Formats: sequence, structure tokens, C-alpha cells
Amino acid sequence: MENRNRNIAVGFCLLFAVVGRLPAQNNAAEVFGGYSFAKINPEAPLPKENSSGWFGGATGYAFPWFAATVELAAQFGSSPAPSNVGGTALNFKEYSYMAGPQFRFVDRKRIQTSFKVLLGGSFGQAHLPSGESGANTQLLAAAGYSGFNQTKFAALFAVPVDLTVTKMIGIRVEPGLYLSDFNKTKQSNFRFSVGPVFRFGAK
Repeated sequence: MENRNRNIAVGFCLLFAVVGRLPAQNNAAEVFGGYSFAKINPEAPLPKENSSGWFGGATGYAFPWFAATVELAAQFGSSPAPSNVGGTALNFKEYSYMAGPQFRFVDRKRIQTSFKVLLGGSFGQAHLPSGESGANTQLLAAAGYSGFNQTKFAALFAVPVDLTVTKMIGIRVEPGLYLSDFNKTKQSNFRFSVGPVFRFGAK
């Protein structure tokens, strides 16, 4: 634990050393959004499943290397049912709302790269498809497919990479680690997002 904390501290020191040498920023604000993929399942006892969704938000830069970001996102998916319940599946969705600092450490004409830490909440819901029979509902519940609504803590550690198309428009590719805490079970989930980013306040 002590070595890990030391490595994290050294990493942040190196990050600030790099951003101190950056050229002046090209933009003071950004609006972004697009498609996101995540491996999640808010019904924590069940296996993680592929999910698709959207994300969107805004960023404002106080300094060339430091900004504040707010983001909304949603993911939708389903869990296959046990073999003894036929083709029934449990549908799930997550809506997250987070905010936090963003540190830009590459600011070039063709590419901009940052690291952001977002904290907030996530609303998770899992439910059985409508029209299920009582027998199927009992079988699903026995297998752990109970259905629920919860709002819990969420966090995102991500590295947005913006590829310039024009002075005001770019394409964002963003891998990240998405953390959630449903049913008292902490999850670390991979999330990948891609979409346009619109820049304002360019010099």
C-alpha cells in the first residue's frame, strides 16, 4: 500500500512538471458527447455484460493545463437468463452524473490529451421484461435476477484524447475506469467513449 501511494504521488509530480512546459492553450472551453461502451452490471452478484449508451458534458479551462468538467452518461444492457427460464433476460441501465478536475498534459495543433477525475452518483435499475409469468419471475429471483432501483456513488478516471479536425472541432477517443457501488459490491468497470468535441475561446 505504501509503495502504491508513493508511486501515485510521483506520478502526479511528473504530471505537473510536464504541464508546466506546455505551450498556450488553443481553447478555453469544450462541449463534447457521443457513444460509450462499458462492461457493467448494476445487479452486482451477476456477471458483467456488454452495454451501449451515450455521454455528454462540458469543460471550462481556468489555466492552459487545468479545467473543471461536468458529465452525464447512460448505459443500457441485459443479462442472459438461466437456461431453465427460456429466453427471458434481465434488462438493466445506469445513469451517471459526475464532475471534477481535468489536467491537460498534451496541447498540440493536431492532438490534445488530458487526465480527468470525476466523482458523483449513478442511478442503476434492473428489471424483468413486462409480461413475465409468476413461475418465471420466481425462477429468475432464485437465480439472483431480482430487479432493483438504487442511487450510489460513482467515479470515473479517464484519458480523453482529442484529434483535431478543424480549429473548433475534434474527435474524442476516451478510455476510462468507471467505478460503482451497487448492492454493497464495489465494481471497477472498463468504459470506452468516442464522439465529437466542440471547442470555444480559441486564440
